Amino acid sequence: MKKSVFAISLALGLSLSGGSFAQSAAERLVDDIIVDVIDRTAEAAREEVRRKTGINPLDRGYSDKDDYLPAPSDLGDESVDELRRLDSEYDRKVAKLEDELKRKLNKAEREFRREAGKEEKPEKIEEKREKLDKKVDKAHQKFEEKLRKENERYDRKRDQILAKQ
Repeated sequence: MKKSVFAISLALGLSLSGGSFAQSAAERLVDDIIVDVIDRTAEAAREEVRRKTGINPLDRGYSDKDDYLPAPSDLGDESVDELRRLDSEYDRKVAKLEDELKRKLNKAEREFRREAGKEEKPEKIEEKREKLDKKVDKAHQKFEEKLRKENERYDRKRDQILAKQ
């Protein structure tokens, strides 16, 4: 009797641990996908924001063109103040764009975790990954487009301020 109770307990313990092992393997796959898709995109956006903010508005604008003329050395205080205000406004708008992207990425991550959590087969989880990839790519493309437009807007205003001189 004691041996059979021990055998049943051992068998039950092994079957439970086997099930949780499969679940944790699926969870690890989901976590790896999140790191690969979401975290990679968020880091690319952070890097772009770091690269774009903190530029001295007296030296150049924000678009990727290389033919910026620095502000003239005799630029008036009023124009310098306008450029600094424009730069601060730009930094705030870019931070908002980054926050908007983070919200979209977080939403996509939650949806992916919820949908992938229902699956146990790696193939099904990979199918969910394709859907996640599309959502994340679309969100990042929108971020880049809005950032590009904001860069162009900033450069136009910068040029207007410098042209007044």
